[in-house]
Amino acid sequence: MTTDSPMPSPPFPSPDSSVLRVVVGKAIASVRSGEASVEEAILHAAVHGWYEGHVQGRG
Repeated sequence: MTTDSPMPSPPFPSPDSSVLRVVVGKAIASVRSGEASVEEAILHAAVHGWYEGHVQGRG
């Protein structure tokens, strides 16, 4: 099945991505330290992940 979606295929990084590990690790640490709520940490990680995808030419 083909679509004209602008999303990359697959639309997520590899689970082995070092960038993904850093982004998720920082989100977890910010929640554990009280620096951010869960919602804030998720939003920050999503925006950072989106940005990284565009930097690497996948967006």
